[in-house]
Amino acid sequence: MTAAHSQTMPENDPVPPQPETAHPPETAPEPDPMLDVHPPHHAASTWRDFLIHIATIVLGLLIAIGLEQTVEYFHHRHQLKEIRQELSAERDENRAILQKNLEAVKTIQAQLDRNMALLREYQSSHVPLAGKLHYSSNLYRTPDAVWQSALQGGALGLMPHDELRANVYLYEVFTSFMEAVHAFYTQAEIAEAITHRSPNGSLSTRDTEELITATSETQGKLAYAAKFLSYEATGLQKAGH
Repeated sequence: MTAAHSQTMPENDPVPPQPETAHPPETAPEPDPMLDVHPPHHAASTWRDFLIHIATIVLGLLIAIGLEQTVEYFHHRHQLKEIRQELSAERDENRAILQKNLEAVKTIQAQLDRNMALLREYQSSHVPLAGKLHYSSNLYRTPDAVWQSALQGGALGLMPHDELRANVYLYEVFTSFMEAVHAFYTQAEIAEAITHRSPNGSLSTRDTEELITATSETQGKLAYAAKFLSYEATGLQKAGH
């Protein structure tokens, strides 16, 4: 008799482990407000209460505006102090450049006088030029970065009127000088270009006349620019006090 082969089956399917019950995170308690604002206990019931309420609001606004303007005032005062120091340093730099430009003007004037003498001699004798004509020049720019920066801020509004007027005058003179220098450079380049028409120095009668005229105009524009140097000296002295 064949023994029956029996297979033992589990009475119940294995039960998977149950996940732990998730507990909701505890809500952190809200911090107490830094400022407790309470509404009025009762609405204004009379005109007197209403006016007192409005006056309180207006007074608070005026105090806030006053504090803001006070902070801005002292901020501009601090800026003005810094601007004065920076303007003083810029004036010192411009004083040094003024001396360089005064020397440069003397050199250029002598050079132009020599050119004119050579041209007059050539015009009358028609012999080759006794020397080379020179129209090169080197004038120095007047710095104004500090002033331009100060104009963008509000600190100049606190500067006393006389001090502000002295600075405005000085920097207007600087601007006029640079404009005059630009006109001088343009005219000097025109004269230089005429000399290149005849590299060997044998200028035609027409070229000679044009070059004499151009040289004379260059001298005039240099003299005009030089006038502003004297104005610079006056302005630097006034603004420095």
